[in-house]
Amino acid sequence: MNDLHARWSHRWLSPKAEARKSAIHGTGVFAVESIKQGETVGVLGGVVVPVSDIREYWKIMGHVGIQIDDGFFIVPTTRDELESKGVFNHSCDPNIGYSNSITFVAMRDIGAGEELVFDYAFNETYHNPMECHCGTAHCRKMFTGNDWKLKELQDRYGAYFSPYLRSKIGKA
Repeated sequence: MNDLHARWSHRWLSPKAEARKSAIHGTGVFAVESIKQGETVGVLGGVVVPVSDIREYWKIMGHVGIQIDDGFFIVPTTRDELESKGVFNHSCDPNIGYSNSITFVAMRDIGAGEELVFDYAFNETYHNPMECHCGTAHCRKMFTGNDWKLKELQDRYGAYFSPYLRSKIGKA
């Protein structure tokens, strides 16, 4: 099993990107060459953690993972995976978004050196309010588990929300 894990990670990152230290938070993901709008930049995987256990997981691994349903998150399996594949950090002016439940694509052309960032409003309802430090013109200063309900964000990002939240927005 170790040979399989060494060859195939639970997460995939485009060869046009790499993990490195981020000014936004901890380890981020950066373009090492230009990425075109619509190009796949990452596919997330890992293990499924019920919402009832997610805060315990976050105490160990930090606030990472993708909410895929009201009751479940998919999260990185190991610390090594986080460090080698990086984390897509939050920004109120994202350059990547969802194409399906676990795949991120470029929302616009991205230049070499840019950090690949998405808005946490794209995928999570189970989030304590957190101060934002993205510093962009669109910065909300704080983000919460209810930001996905903001009409302005729904209009601006539309199809880039996770399918989980797109279905909730459709019901709203």
